[in-house]
Amino acid sequence: MAINCGGTVNICRVRVTAVDANGNVAGTTNNSYVTDLVTEVTLSPDVTTGDTITQKNGCGCKVIGYKVKDIFNFFTFSFTDAALEPALQALMLNGANAANQTIVNGSDTVGLAFTGELACDEDEPAVAFEFWTQHVVGSAQDGTYPWIHWVFPKTVWQLGDNTLAEGVGTPVLNGFSRANTNWGDGPYGDGPPDGQDISEGGYWKTATEPPAAACATGNVTPSS
Repeated sequence: MAINCGGTVNICRVRVTAVDANGNVAGTTNNSYVTDLVTEVTLSPDVTTGDTITQKNGCGCKVIGYKVKDIFNFFTFSFTDAALEPALQALMLNGANAANQTIVNGSDTVGLAFTGELACDEDEPAVAFEFWTQHVVGSAQDGTYPWIHWVFPKTVWQLGDNTLAEGVGTPVLNGFSRANTNWGDGPYGDGPPDGQDISEGGYWKTATEPPAAACATGNVTPSS
């Protein structure tokens, strides 16, 4: 059966995984989080536009009109949540050090302690960032590949502009990507079916269901 060329609709799940400075999964406990409360993710390529080189002759006619190729640098993101999920925010903002930034009440994670700037020789906290959208053909989710799995194997995040007023406050975080050659197929067993290199990020249509969401961190190891 030929693949259907459908579109992407909705964003239904986000998964973040703490990674270390080399891009490997960091730690073995409380290093993963899955949410279904995301409202929006924006994705923008950061591109340095190539120069345009022109030369005219003495009569004012063009001799050379050449465009130097553009340079892709990285992706930038904005993540908007429908709820306050301090454990998720701590993981996105602090990576493997997330547990040091959460505020707990007994066994409950109830808040987030903001951090200052990093020391010059301190590794930036990072996470792998994944999300799932629906693959829709016509008026229905595709029967062969109902999901689109998006992966960015290393990302760095900061708090975005947050507005608290009458109505719902939707937390915003902004981030950017880095290449990660150590992610491979990822630690969850749901990477690209052909083992394609996604060190800069990528997406594919899939029949694999998105992971279940929980209002708590989870555990993953590189060998899982």
